[in-house]
Amino acid sequence: MCLSFEKQLTHFFVILRMEIKAVIFDFGNVIINIDFNRIYQTFAQLTGKSPEFVAQKISEYDLFRKYETGQFSDDEFREIIRQTIGFPLSNAEVDFAWNAILLDIPQNRIQLLKDLRRKYPVFLLSNTNNIHILASNAYLKAKHDIDSIHDLFDEVFLSYKMGLWKPDVEIYQAVNQKLNLSPNQVLFLDDNPKNIESATDFGWKTILVEQTSDMTEYCRFLL
Repeated sequence: MCLSFEKQLTHFFVILRMEIKAVIFDFGNVIINIDFNRIYQTFAQLTGKSPEFVAQKISEYDLFRKYETGQFSDDEFREIIRQTIGFPLSNAEVDFAWNAILLDIPQNRIQLLKDLRRKYPVFLLSNTNNIHILASNAYLKAKHDIDSIHDLFDEVFLSYKMGLWKPDVEIYQAVNQKLNLSPNQVLFLDDNPKNIESATDFGWKTILVEQTSDMTEYCRFLL
């Protein structure tokens, strides 16, 4: 007898749950809500430049990738921002605008991580930088009484510390070697299709988290 689509989906998730030995989450727009445009808008407000000008300059000099693979210290990054945008911003102003990308971490996501960790080792793999991590930790302490993102995961893998970057396959290889698992035993959730494509090619099981949904919707089958 042919199973209904809903029963087929349930059967698929049951099999998947049996195979998974570790769950890895991206950070931005999976755990923490973010909005890239707020960076450009805030720099524009502080400098009198247009958001389009700021976005073009940051993209032109590939600042996200360079900073988030550890090529600059925080102070070097701030100076490069001043030179790139062409305005004498203070360190505090650079940090304020750079952190404008960060929004909130809903309580239900934090609770899901806690619930998942009772059944699986749970990890974070993020393209990120030290300024954003410090701001995220401050937010967690102020809003959720959690000292650090490290308290939410068994281990965190941060691009700027690793010197590696999604979607390059080397970052998945490095994480997988640390986990000491077969790639098909790992489930990875990310909101970037390019990251999902390269992780899938590497052999991880993957879920693309759509921006119109919440990561908790994808993870209920794991509990």
